[in-house]
Amino acid sequence: MTRPDHVVVLGGGLSGLVAAYRLSQGGVHVTVIEPHRLGGKLQTSVVAGRPVDETADAFLLRVPWALALCHDLELDGELISPAERTAHLFLDGARRAMPGGHVMGVPTDLDALAATGAVSAAAIDRARADLIAPADPHDPYVTGDDVAIGPYLRRRLGDEVVDRLIDPLLGGINAGDTTTMSLAAVVPQLDAAARSGDPSLIRSCLAQRERAAASGASPDAPIFATPIGGMARIIDLLLALMPGVDIRVGHGADAIERTPAGVRVTVADGSVVEADAAIVTTPAHVAGPLLASALPTVGAALTAIDHSSIAMLTMAFDGESIGDTAGASGCLVPRGEGTLVTAISYATSKWAQLRDPERGDVILRTSVGRTGDLRFADLDDAALTERVLADLDQIVGVSAAPTEVRIGRWDRSFPQYAPGHLDRIAAVQQELAATPIALAGMAVNGVGIPACVRSAEDAVARLGVTWPTRRSLST
Repeated sequence: MTRPDHVVVLGGGLSGLVAAYRLSQGGVHVTVIEPHRLGGKLQTSVVAGRPVDETADAFLLRVPWALALCHDLELDGELISPAERTAHLFLDGARRAMPGGHVMGVPTDLDALAATGAVSAAAIDRARADLIAPADPHDPYVTGDDVAIGPYLRRRLGDEVVDRLIDPLLGGINAGDTTTMSLAAVVPQLDAAARSGDPSLIRSCLAQRERAAASGASPDAPIFATPIGGMARIIDLLLALMPGVDIRVGHGADAIERTPAGVRVTVADGSVVEADAAIVTTPAHVAGPLLASALPTVGAALTAIDHSSIAMLTMAFDGESIGDTAGASGCLVPRGEGTLVTAISYATSKWAQLRDPERGDVILRTSVGRTGDLRFADLDDAALTERVLADLDQIVGVSAAPTEVRIGRWDRSFPQYAPGHLDRIAAVQQELAATPIALAGMAVNGVGIPACVRSAEDAVARLGVTWPTRRSLST
């Protein structure tokens, strides 16, 4: 399409603000419409005197988009990585070290897995069968189709390995259920292994690790990074670097229409914004109804995406009132343990900048809620805190009440990618290509920070807008 002079961005979360920033760099006039808090789920607030993230506390370094954005924001010198990289699993009422040598939970060294005691001897034998079992007629290598994570991995590795190792990890990526989650959309690394031509998933994952080692990639290289001061530093800098952008907070969009000149957006406060183009970055369950009139097929596809809800409880404890959390970044809890808690981040162990030697306190970030488990939603804050403390006592040991508690509830916050999601999104993008409307956000490429940045920049590029980078300015 013709490069627009004015673009309206619906949604002021990370994707929306990255889109606005890149558009403004390209000399485009931008209006951002956000009904709630700028930054969306990327929020940092003070707990026990320290800035602690409310949801995501880091971004993945293996893919380039978030790191490249931080480079352009001149955040390079402020990035730090976790002080601890190993994790615990809560199994049979006790914490165990997560077995090493895995690829997204898939073990590549079954003898090392057996030595941990995380699964039974029978489960090891069942997983070992993957090395000799032929391809199943339903495997992606055979059909070429996207499949659900759980059924495929159970066929290859057995139920116990999936339930105790893989589901807690992969289900925790987007508070989902591996029974219904898309392999291609959620874990492209495992999807590539599944399509390698070798029916053995273990052998294909091991080959991936060996290729990475042969390429010179250090196994000790950082995997994640975050700005000192929290992820909201990214939001703050984006806002600081686009003072000319018209940002309207407090009311969302009620409707979006196509016009001969571009688009017309009706805002909940009765105002109207007319622009040459729009980038929609709102959650899919919001974007779908908004686009239903102008683009019925697109609206229906987005509305059909399910979402899960979570709550995050951040608690500070006197160091002597809680069990040992040193030496690990956190703990994953399988569904079979029956707890409300799904994962714990040992924040003061994971992040050196959160430690206060003079106080010696401990900060834990605890997640509850996932697909199929909304028990937390019926509890008020007091009851939820009580239930989580009981789980924490069971998992890490708690002998006194927390000194501070922060609770965040994130309703319908994580899109769930069913098999075929990427094909459906590709069809949506193809239909949008003939319109002045682009799509970005977690419904497109995934829930991670890099995926959101990528989707925003792709949407801006689709509108024909380019922008300078620090690298291009220095050459």
